[in-house]
Amino acid sequence: MSNYSLYTLPAAVVVAYYPHFIKGYLVSRQTGKWNNISPRDNVIKAEKQMTQDVWRKAKRCESAHQNGLETFPIFACSVIVANMAGVPFSTINFLSTSYVISRVIYNFIYMNNESAGVAGLRTLTWSVSMGISLSLYILAARKGLSP
Repeated sequence: MSNYSLYTLPAAVVVAYYPHFIKGYLVSRQTGKWNNISPRDNVIKAEKQMTQDVWRKAKRCESAHQNGLETFPIFACSVIVANMAGVPFSTINFLSTSYVISRVIYNFIYMNNESAGVAGLRTLTWSVSMGISLSLYILAARKGLSP
């Protein structure tokens, strides 16, 4: 079986960053500009120039992006360690692909939801993605690293 788990690392980076680009699109479309000198302040500064619905979505996109950046190192290290420990490729492939899919679902829910009930699904999806990373660590620990 081929090992494509390392390809899920750049895929996870793309998934972590696409909410950032959607946020930029929303701000630029509503305000007609993008401040590239201080881009992290764009959403805050644009609040009065944007409709509240679009501004809230831009804020959620920003949060989804930040969460993706926070969880990526945990995932990336788990994939690398599982590969180093000799966890079967089929297992790593399945889990790493499942992580990327769970993060796509997480982003979709986060960026498009404003209800408390559906926010619970977002938390569940986040928990699944973190559980996948932890599973890879545990599988690697059980296998052990050979010198």
